[in-house]
Amino acid sequence: MKEYDCVQVGHHKRVGEVIEKYQMKGWRLHTYQAQGSPTIVNHYLLFERDR
Repeated sequence: MKEYDCVQVGHHKRVGEVIEKYQMKGWRLHTYQAQGSPTIVNHYLLFERDR
């Protein structure tokens, strides 16, 4: 069975940092989505790992 965790990142400069942190804990990036207006963008990272 797989386990999932969704993380909201407010600034694009932190995306790489969050991915690295999760990978060190055994997670892998499943999907990535950016959403918002031209001035405010939120980045959503969905991670998965086997239980």
